[in-house]
Amino acid sequence: MIIDIQTELRNFTYITNLYKCIANYNLMGHQIGRKIGDMLEILTMGAIYKIPDLKNHLDTEGKLEGYTSAKHKVEFGFFENIETKDKLFGAIECKCVGVEETKLGKKNTIKLKIDESFSLPLWGQWMNMVISITCTLKSISANTASFEIKNTFNNNTQLLTLSSNDNIKLIVDEDGNFLNTTPHGDMLTEIPGIIRICKTIKIQKIESGSCTVALFNCLTGPQTIEKAKQASLVAMDLRKKIDGQWGKEDIDNANKKMTFIHIICEFSHWENKSINVIKTCIDHNLIVPDQVLIDAFKKFENTFGTGNMLNFISKKMFENNLQVRNAIYTILDKYENHIFYDIEQNSYVSFISDGHMLGIKLI
Repeated sequence: MIIDIQTELRNFTYITNLYKCIANYNLMGHQIGRKIGDMLEILTMGAIYKIPDLKNHLDTEGKLEGYTSAKHKVEFGFFENIETKDKLFGAIECKCVGVEETKLGKKNTIKLKIDESFSLPLWGQWMNMVISITCTLKSISANTASFEIKNTFNNNTQLLTLSSNDNIKLIVDEDGNFLNTTPHGDMLTEIPGIIRICKTIKIQKIESGSCTVALFNCLTGPQTIEKAKQASLVAMDLRKKIDGQWGKEDIDNANKKMTFIHIICEFSHWENKSINVIKTCIDHNLIVPDQVLIDAFKKFENTFGTGNMLNFISKKMFENNLQVRNAIYTILDKYENHIFYDIEQNSYVSFISDGHMLGIKLI
């Protein structure tokens, strides 16, 4: 099975399907979000382990010294002499930029009594009209609150019952349609299309006669530019020390001693300016499709259980636990090792090495 990556490439930023998957693990809080980066790393590690000439020269989580004498912590470094850490010939850094949920306005909490309501506008410059959502507290029973959700997109009215810490998401897809999630629903099923606008209503407190809600806006990785600059600085600093040049275009490939590979996920969160930075400064920028990561999380959930799986998503577990390695290899085999897509060559690639060089080849 090979993912058609073109379905994930748009000329605008949007919220990924991976976010929908992670949102389904609501009870895990923010922990699951931090594990996206770890999953990206162990998928990369699995691909490295499948190449003996690369694995035998691997240094994990080392600090690589650049021309400036700064020491950069990089996920994977490769040395000709791994024992002495001599003659660095390659580095692979993984970067993950997820959805950032920010407070919606200065006063993002609202306390409602029965039959009181509030409204939210959903609008983007690409839309033909503003969609207005009205949320009315209709009743409170024990530890639950019932809300009437009405929208101006199709004038539909929906009644949803929520408990404390439950949330619903108000969404506009790429075709300008309004949709919303239900408490504990499957977001991947409820929201089949591309999400361009997403706001969250979270129940904070239910009391006798009133309910307090908090409002959040979901943003598509505003910190991508900082991640781009950070990875680019590391690549240039290492290049200057080893190959004597700052720019990747200043060195002929035949004479290049060190190759820097940058691997990212949730690519739709990256703006054009951030993409331009990494393409200018980094040798190879590879993206892992959303669906590969979604399947990896589902594999870990099925293998280790929803409550335990987070503990197994780490490089140390990959190194020491055969069951973790087998889970990753299952995903790599499912996609026929087509998990890295080069954004400049517009093709899936794999790693290559002969013990003193790191490169990629088209597959």
